[in-house]
Amino acid sequence: MTIRHGAASAVPGNGDLRPAIRLALTREAGTGADAKAVATAAQRVYDALASELAVLIGDGGVRALTTRSLHLVQREFPWLAERQELDPADGPFAQAGLRLERQDAAVAMEAAAATMVTLRALLAALIGEPLTIGIFRAAWPSAFPNETRQETPER
Repeated sequence: MTIRHGAASAVPGNGDLRPAIRLALTREAGTGADAKAVATAAQRVYDALASELAVLIGDGGVRALTTRSLHLVQREFPWLAERQELDPADGPFAQAGLRLERQDAAVAMEAAAATMVTLRALLAALIGEPLTIGIFRAAWPSAFPNETRQETPER
C-alpha cells in the first residue's frame, strides 16, 4: 500500500475524513490561529484520537502508528524529521508539536492534517475502514455534525 499525502485517491476514504480532520483542528485552534495555537490544537486532537485508539490497539500500537505516520509525512514536510531532546514518555506527536510551532500556521495545519490522514490510512489497512471511521467519530464527535452517534462501534 502506498500512502501519499498530496493525492487523496492513493488511500481509499481519504476524501471522507480529511474535512472532519480539518474541522477538528480548526475548532480546537480557532480561526486565524498562529502556529503555536495550531500545534496545541493538533496535540489535543491527537490526544482524543489516541485515547480512543488505545482501547483497541494499546498504547504501544498507538505509538507505533503515530511514529510511522510521522515518518511517512516527512516526505512532504521534511522539517518533521528534526530531532528534539524530549522525555521519551512525551511520545512522538509531542515532538512533532514542537516542530509545528516553528512553522507558518497554514503549513502547521497542513502537516498536522496530513499526519492524521496518514494515521487513518494505516489504521484502516489494519482494522478496516468502517471501524476506523467509527473511532474517528468517537474521538471527534463535533467534527461529524451530520452523523449519528449510533454508527459509532460499541466497545
